[in-house]
Formats: sequence, C-alpha cells, structure tokens
Amino acid sequence: MKLFTTAAALAKLGPDFFFRTTVESESGPDAQGRVPNLYLVGGGDPSFCDDSSPPLRSPEEAKYRPCPTLQKLAEQLRARGVLEVSGPLVADDSYFLWEPYTHGWAAEDLLWGYGATVSALAWNANALQLRIKPGLQVGNCAQIWLDPLPDYYQVNNGLDTSGAGTEKRVFIERGLDSMRLDVWGQIPLDAGETTERVAIAHPAQLVGDLFRQALGAAGIAVRGGVQVRDVTRLEATKASPASPQLPSRVLLAEQDSQPLRAIVKATNKESRNFYAEMLLRTLARQVKHRGGIEDGLEALSEFAQQVGVARGETVFADGSGLSRDDLVAPDALVKLLIHLASGQAFDPFLDSLPVAGVDGTLAGRFKGTRLEGKIHAKTGTLEQVNALSGYMDLPSGKRLAFSIVGNSHPLKGQDGAATLDQIALAVYDWFARHKK
Repeated sequence: MKLFTTAAALAKLGPDFFFRTTVESESGPDAQGRVPNLYLVGGGDPSFCDDSSPPLRSPEEAKYRPCPTLQKLAEQLRARGVLEVSGPLVADDSYFLWEPYTHGWAAEDLLWGYGATVSALAWNANALQLRIKPGLQVGNCAQIWLDPLPDYYQVNNGLDTSGAGTEKRVFIERGLDSMRLDVWGQIPLDAGETTERVAIAHPAQLVGDLFRQALGAAGIAVRGGVQVRDVTRLEATKASPASPQLPSRVLLAEQDSQPLRAIVKATNKESRNFYAEMLLRTLARQVKHRGGIEDGLEALSEFAQQVGVARGETVFADGSGLSRDDLVAPDALVKLLIHLASGQAFDPFLDSLPVAGVDGTLAGRFKGTRLEGKIHAKTGTLEQVNALSGYMDLPSGKRLAFSIVGNSHPLKGQDGAATLDQIALAVYDWFARHKK
C-alpha cells in the first residue's frame, strides 16, 4: 500500500516538495516586545521533532530532552524581538481535518506507535518508547519508564519480576482517550529490556505545551494558556466563501522539513505507517485542497487510474496498509512499478525501497543468497499476510518488476516471509536458466 502512497506523493508533489511549520501572530512585536497571540501552525511534517536522541537507559535517567526544532523556532522569535505573548499560544492543527481514527483499523492498533493519531502538528511521530526491565530481584516490580516524556501518561505498574527462565508475559492497555497506561504480568529476572512504541493521545496539545516550555527557556513569557485549533469534517463541509475569514497573520518564524525524497525514503525503508498516513493527508490538502482521509483516498484512486490500474484492481482505505479494508491486486502493483520505471520520479522512488540483505525491512532477508543486493522492494506484513513487491535485477542485466502476495495463509512468524523469499529465488533462477 505504501508503494501507491509514496509514488503518488512523488508524482503529485515532486521530490523536492517540503513541509513548512510556522509561528505566526496577528501583528509583529510592539515596542515592549509583546504580541497579542501566538500560533504554532502545523504543515503536516511527519518528521517534525522526530529526532534520534540516545535512548534513556533507566528510570533514573528519564527526563524530557528539548526538541531542537522547537528551540530553533523559539530562538527565531527572540531574534525578531518577541519577549511576551499577551494571550494564548494556539497549536494550530487545522491543515488536516481532525480525523483521529482511520478506516478499518482495529481499536487495539490505536494504542501502538504503528497506529498513532495523525495530526498536522506532530511530535516524534506521535509516539513514545515504553521501556521495561526486570526489577533487581524476584518479586520486585519491573522498571518501567516512558522515553523521552516520562510523565506523559500515568503508568500503573503491575508487572512483577519472576524467576530466571520463567515465561515472559507482558500486557499493556490504555483506553482510547485515557491518559492512564496499565502494565501488568511477569518478566523474568534474566530478561533483557523490552521496548514498545505507544501512541500519544493528544499530539497537538502536547506540541503546544512543549513549545511553551521552549519559549520560556528562550526568555519569552506566555501569559495565556495553550489552546488547540482543529477543524472537523462537519465544520469543513459547512465552510463557504461567505464564512468568516480568519484575520491575516504576520509570519514570525518558520521551519522547513527535509525534501520529500528523504521523507519517502524513511517511509519505505522502515515501513513507517505514520509517515504514510501523513503523506496521504498532504495529498488531500495539496491536490484536493482539503486535508481529509476521503480526499486523500480520492487523489490516490485518481493516480492509480493514471498509471493504468483498472477499476476494481484496488480498494484504498488508508495510506499505510494497516487497514484490513485495503485491497490491491498484484497486477495493479506491477502496473505501478512499470509506470514508475520510465518516469522522472523513478530515481528517488527506487532509492526509497529496501535492498535485499542490505537495509530497511529487507536487511535480514536474502543474506548470503544470489539475490543479496539484487532486489529493491517493499515488504508488506499483517497477521497471516505477507507481500513483497518491487524490482529484481536479473543475471541478464535486465530489471524485472514483480509482486508476490500471500493472503490468509496459515503460516506462523517468519515462515510466510521465508516462503515469499523462496518464490523470489525460484523466479531469479528460472530467468538465469533461460538466459532471459
């Protein structure tokens, strides 16, 4: 599914497109450095404050580390002469429609980082690392902390340390709108660290709160509280040219993302659901001028038809492929791959695909085989579903576009992926024998 989303983004937006996050106000600072309100305006950047800081290795280390991007924005404001915000700081999330739940995602998906809430104003891919270690001795509670925001959720620790060699059973639960995270079960004394990515419940509010901290560190006082501005589908539907217009604002600071080619590479190499969903909403906003799910899916379906996919060969429900409602025929994927191979966006698209035995989600597959380094392809994995679609460099020097999809199979664990690998090897060997 991410092949279609990232290809459409490259084709419609261009490899050099970038996401812009801005800080605005109704006016510039007065003689005392005051502005009436401050707006932190999200532009759909999936990589915003998604840094790679070293992990916090113990609960004692657990403390918030400021996001360098928020600090830079605060420093830009200070350089513009802003010293005080008389009113509120508004986290403006209205670039996308507020649609926190996506078609066909299970309720339990929303707890985890791979099912994180999509927001135009994002932070750390809208997820936190939940780190778990056994206690110092049997019977102790396990060590549990959130990285890098240890206090974001109220963590209720019911996880016991059991004897060495016992079964590890860790359960994690949070209500859809709850700020309480329950962890229970048992973890053996000799177990290593367990790490899970858990979704952030209210990302725009969090970004606003963290930006207020960054402003304070830069010497800028915010007298009002933090508010969130979003737009629902109902509100967007009722909007008309006659609707009241927001007052014009003055741009005070801005931050641009890396070019889209880099965002697409991160999306495909590591199969990042959150990035793909952000790209879908960005397509909606840029192509359909409204950042909603349905608008993005419409743009995606139109793109599929433009590359030669027939009606009925695809059913799109999201941008990432997490939805069980997504249906894509292998023939449609091959049509997409062949179309891209002769287009201007092919180089950044090919560069974004995992390479067999080398990197991304294929780093551990095809190692030491004749296909190592010869496949650039996207994996697809759900329970009892495995897929591999991309390009294979043949012994003849030609390049093969291929798609292998296994649905509703009974295999467990890595057996499904291993079967796909054997099929790919057999295809390669057939071409080798027939010198094609």
